[in-house]
Amino acid sequence: MTSFAQKNDKVKSEEIKTIKANFTRINSIKNWTKIKEVETDDSTEGGFINYYFLNDKLEKIVVQKFGESGQYLAEYYLLNNKLSFVFEKNLRYNVPYYLKEFNYNDSEIIEDRYYYSNNKLINYKSNQDDGVPFSDSFIKNEEKRVLKELNQLLKNSSLAKKITK
Repeated sequence: MTSFAQKNDKVKSEEIKTIKANFTRINSIKNWTKIKEVETDDSTEGGFINYYFLNDKLEKIVVQKFGESGQYLAEYYLLNNKLSFVFEKNLRYNVPYYLKEFNYNDSEIIEDRYYYSNNKLINYKSNQDDGVPFSDSFIKNEEKRVLKELNQLLKNSSLAKKITK
């Protein structure tokens, strides 16, 4: 079994090209067959989840949550009914937005990108990367966390079994 860091670079490069092509394809879709929006109440200022379908096939999920001290965005992209890419963006305000010291420009932005192949995390990129390789345990935990969050988003849907198996 190869570890995250040991996977054949050529194979990994081809898989990432496929993932990026799928990302581009999905984001170029102008007319979705169906967009299902669900409001969430698990953050202080609310949020929503949008499920994007093309010809009855789920292609993308977008989660956006708002709080007094920040915002959270997650975009999940599917390829052949499996997770292929996740983009997460956390915007952490310098102070809660209702205080006079609040300055949007002083917010911290954390962006993470997760590349999946056959429900395995094959690449991870973060703007917080300091050049030190990520530990195998960190990568494994992130892989599980993201798949668990996807399952939560789909928990009331028959699609969960199709996508995560």
